[in-house]
Amino acid sequence: MERRRRLTSLRSVLLRYLCLCGGGCALILVLWWGIFMQLIDNGFLLSATASAQACAEARETVASMTADTFDPSAISSLCRYAVVCDANTDAERVTTTNMSVHQLKTALNVLHCGSGNLGMMQYQYIVTMADGATCLLQYDYAVPYADPALRERLPDFQTCYIILLVVLMLAWLAVTTHRTVRTFTAETSRIDEATRQIAAQHPEAVDVDHARIREFSATLQALQTMGQQLTDSLQRQWQLEQQRTEQVAALAHDLKTPLTIIQGNAELLAESADTTAPELDAILRAGDRAQQYLAALRSVGTVPAARQHTDSHAFVAALADTANALCRPAKLHFVLQEQWQGQFLCAAPELSRALENMLDNAVRYTPAGGTVTLTISKADGDVAFTVTDTGPGFTPEALHKAGQFLYTDAARPGNGHQGLGLYLARSVAQAYGGKLVLANTGIGAQAQLCLPMQ
Repeated sequence: MERRRRLTSLRSVLLRYLCLCGGGCALILVLWWGIFMQLIDNGFLLSATASAQACAEARETVASMTADTFDPSAISSLCRYAVVCDANTDAERVTTTNMSVHQLKTALNVLHCGSGNLGMMQYQYIVTMADGATCLLQYDYAVPYADPALRERLPDFQTCYIILLVVLMLAWLAVTTHRTVRTFTAETSRIDEATRQIAAQHPEAVDVDHARIREFSATLQALQTMGQQLTDSLQRQWQLEQQRTEQVAALAHDLKTPLTIIQGNAELLAESADTTAPELDAILRAGDRAQQYLAALRSVGTVPAARQHTDSHAFVAALADTANALCRPAKLHFVLQEQWQGQFLCAAPELSRALENMLDNAVRYTPAGGTVTLTISKADGDVAFTVTDTGPGFTPEALHKAGQFLYTDAARPGNGHQGLGLYLARSVAQAYGGKLVLANTGIGAQAQLCLPMQ
């Protein structure tokens, strides 16, 4: 049996990161301090008090000297000095010094202001010599090299050593942070891969076993479960769609035979009768309508036909003939508005059937004396076919649901309407990347079918 892998919590990862950062920095500081003290013990460095002691000893030596007898060799190299004659007078002059220009300027400024502290790490003594001249003694409270030659040639050890400590700590923090970031990157990459697998409907490929952090593992498991449920739902929906298509096809097939018998016998009766009875005409008209519905049912779920370049003027002219044939018996006015003419891509038979259904709906719900208008226009790279009428318009429910399969609005009398017209129009639009938009104009209803021209 496979041993269950132990997961780490996110809190533990962060605590470990903080402990590594703090502990590593503390260890670096201890080692840094230990090496520092070892260098002092071995005589490579002097203690920070060595300069202060040397300067204190130099005070007594300098006090017994004069400006003329001042001997620099009698003063430790740890001290900086400057002999000033006639201090605080217009004839003030510096006779002997080993200070730099900046250091001397600072020392004289301290002399005139009376302050003995030059900064955090630098101090100065003012010594009155035997002849009344003034000697300024400076020292740094720092750890210098024991060898004077190293002090002259190398930069200040204490400053460099502190910089080394900072660099080591920053390097340790960078390494520790990089390792922690790699851990989080590996976990987040599994989540990214999981989302891609779910989008591809492969939830079983989600990598849950290799997660190292408990919270990320739980997230991956939740994504896997969600993906599996989503995939199952899509498969069930696809199966329902397939079943519905098969049922519609079976129904259309079953209706074909009795409908052919009814229509054939009605035509025989019409040929044998001396005069056509109104009832026989009604049967023939109803048979034609039923054949149209049957053809529409059989087209549901079929593969869209290939689009071809079509001349808009010839196409809408044929639609206008059909619209006039629909409007004339219903005592309606038909208006054709060609706001654009040109070539566009379409499957002409399917698009004609969709637009004829839209025109039929407009005729069906427009009272006698009303107007049905067909407009062809171009907007934003699409060719738009708009059918408007002067009927009662769509109800709020119809605006939301019209175009769904076999939907009929109970608030509007259908006169045999089966809810296939707008459904077929929307199916044609969606099959070619277009859309069907329904709206009310204030004086009637409007249905617009838009198709991309390319």
